[in-house]
This record gives sequence, structure tokens and C-alpha cells, in this order.
Amino acid sequence: MVDDHAIDSLRVWFDIEYEVLKSEWKSGQYKKLSDCPSFNGATAYRDAMNVLIKACYLPEYVNEYKVEPLKKSIDAEIEVENFWKEK
Repeated sequence: MVDDHAIDSLRVWFDIEYEVLKSEWKSGQYKKLSDCPSFNGATAYRDAMNVLIKACYLPEYVNEYKVEPLKKSIDAEIEVENFWKEK
């Protein structure tokens, strides 16, 4: 049985890589998110966590815990950041 502590441990590393990815994306140096140097690392952590989440939780709860696609998450965070900058 998968332990959710494994997911939590991966999340720490995912969060670090995700923040690097978001910073690279916001720099405007890359045409596609997948061009960012940290994209592959962030994707690997995301995929690994989602595999463990599918193994750890009952099917009816999996979607609640799955990590969203990177582009979707980054776009949503940037939208919120921009909203508050304008206030």
C-alpha cells in the first residue's frame, strides 16, 4: 500500500521545481512552457505524485488530490498575481 508520506515528500521537491519553472516562464525567454529548462523535472515530479495518488486514494477521491497540469496551474497563479498587482 502506498503511504501518503511518499506523496508529501515528493511534493516538497515538486514545489521547488514548480517555482523555478514559473519564474522561467514569467521571464518571457521561452516560447512554450516545455522549452523552460525545469519543465521536465517539474513534469516528472507531477507525474510521479499522480501515480502515487492513484495508488493511495479510492477512485472517487483521485481527482480531488491529483496535481493539475503545469500550464493550467501556472496560468491560474499568474492571473491571480496580475489581478492583485492592478489593485
